[in-house]
Amino acid sequence: MKKSLLALTLALSVVPIAALADDDRTMPQLTPAQRQAVQQTFERFGSQEQQLHQQMRLQILQSLTPLHRRAVAAEIGNLAISPNPDPATAARRIDAMLSPGERQRILTAHTSFRSQSMQLHDQMRNELRGELPAEAQQQMMQHDNDMKEKQESMSRTQMDAGMVLLHVLSAHHMMDEHGGMMHGEHPPR
Repeated sequence: MKKSLLALTLALSVVPIAALADDDRTMPQLTPAQRQAVQQTFERFGSQEQQLHQQMRLQILQSLTPLHRRAVAAEIGNLAISPNPDPATAARRIDAMLSPGERQRILTAHTSFRSQSMQLHDQMRNELRGELPAEAQQQMMQHDNDMKEKQESMSRTQMDAGMVLLHVLSAHHMMDEHGGMMHGEHPPR
């Protein structure tokens, strides 16, 4: 199953940095104050990322006609209860039911979100550099260099409006690898 570009981008850009902060073997030189500063930075930027996502979701929902909103909901519901779910086919069906204007508004909202999210991640990494010791900053710079190549590859991948809707509006993108809700949050309503 294809993964949400949003989830993948967030995971690839944040998880290794979080590992640096949480792994005592990798980062034994972090003081309690540094750990607290890193944790607060993650929480603040996580909250901002969530706000950006909620804004994008609202823009996307507002771009749909009431009829299409119900049809998209039905398609996502059918996918959820299917014994053999096929997200790619569901995304194609969703995309086919949209008007050209709806498709454009959805893609514009998604592109804007991706751009703002990448800027937010850059700000977070820059702030974290100031909170971490020199050794950790070097590890982070190496990670950033590795990530730039992956992000460039992902940014070349074009998602159609159906795939964007499927990922933004379905709850599966909010589940962690253990089947639980990420960050203890409930799906947006």
